[in-house]
Amino acid sequence: MGVPAQQGVATFGNLPTGDRANTGAVGSFSGVGPGLPVSVMGPANALAYASQVTTLTTSAGSIAATLASATGLANGANIYSPAGLVPPGSTISGLAGTNFNVALPTLTLPGTLLPNGQIIGLPSVQWLSGATVFGPGIPSAGLTVISTAAANPQAGFPLSAPAGAQIFPQNGGSVQLSAGVTPVASRDGAPQSFQFKLAAAGIPAGADTAAIFTGAGVTFNATVQLERSFDGGNTWIVCNIGGTGALAQYTGATVGPVSLTFAEPEQGVSYRWNCIGWTSGTINHRISTTGAAATVLPLNQLS
Repeated sequence: MGVPAQQGVATFGNLPTGDRANTGAVGSFSGVGPGLPVSVMGPANALAYASQVTTLTTSAGSIAATLASATGLANGANIYSPAGLVPPGSTISGLAGTNFNVALPTLTLPGTLLPNGQIIGLPSVQWLSGATVFGPGIPSAGLTVISTAAANPQAGFPLSAPAGAQIFPQNGGSVQLSAGVTPVASRDGAPQSFQFKLAAAGIPAGADTAAIFTGAGVTFNATVQLERSFDGGNTWIVCNIGGTGALAQYTGATVGPVSLTFAEPEQGVSYRWNCIGWTSGTINHRISTTGAAATVLPLNQLS
């Protein structure tokens, strides 16, 4: 049991699937008004940012891509494709008008390396074609993924698996590397981590009409401020930043995305974002914590 929050204040919030915080709230502003208050104790994060949604078009086996609109975008902007055309963590490179190259990330995935150059038990093989792979048992120059295979839950454990290896054939699948290897033993046969430096061969063709872009140049036409309450939400006070007493107020066109970390030492304090000036667009906001407010027991409940 955690520390109870005040009435009307979120104790777990409305965090999206995949968010690992245990207290927080995610929302958006499209006009002036307050966001959802969250009870915080200990370290916390606060975000306020805009995003650009436009159509992303890719070609199979190529990092060359196009945008329906490049307004506010620049090299280094992050790309999220809900349709899965590019992997998470990809960014814009070589932007010229609405044409650009996808700068691909390196993914770290758990798996089990076999002597024949297979890595099995991977959680996913999406985007891995042509990737250069590094990790235990693989030469320092890396090896290339020459084929991928989705898992077959009915296939059972591979006969060539090392003794004691923990193999989960129901997972995402396996890859075949460009050469055989000498696997390095892991403790209790547990999966090991491998780095996949992704390549153009892993990019599919398609058009994602809901691709989302974020970056320093994607600003919001509004002013938001971070506030806190010490009396259960009756009174809200604007936070200060730095040692000069500057107010925690941010105008998107001036400062761009806001991403900060703070700490609250006192139990029962609530935080919220408040949009105090709005012109246009949507401002995404988030406050979250995985701290004492969600894990500490009141003294009268210890036994």
